[in-house]
Amino acid sequence: MLDSLPAHASVKALSMKFVKSQNSTIADWNMTLLDNSTMTAIMGIVCQANRPSNNCNGMDTIYYTSTPLYIEPGQSMTFELIGVNTTTPVWEFHITFYGWPHDGAPSNEAISLAPSRRSHRRVAVLQFDEQHHNSMTMHFLQKR
Repeated sequence: MLDSLPAHASVKALSMKFVKSQNSTIADWNMTLLDNSTMTAIMGIVCQANRPSNNCNGMDTIYYTSTPLYIEPGQSMTFELIGVNTTTPVWEFHITFYGWPHDGAPSNEAISLAPSRRSHRRVAVLQFDEQHHNSMTMHFLQKR
């Protein structure tokens, strides 16, 4: 029955691990995501939400894989988030990614054009609570 379902892009957060402090309010953390869907997920931007101002500040990332810009179904990817604001007890990250609805790995051109293909765009929201045993919750924003 699974084969009859439409393809979709989805990721799941596996872990957040401390890397190093930059100062008393900023630190670098590793995030590991799993592509738990039926199609390759092309990575977009990652930002950290700033409540109550409702801004989402883009973050620099360092990828540790040979194919850093996409995750194939069933595979995981770890990357470093540079400059996580640690001044609040709960951190919220918005992870934009794009589904690749084709067989095989996406080309460099397909990766660069992914943001223009809004029909396959998804945004995962990860809330991370360091003070409560590093608990994580994840949901997806509605398509706009």
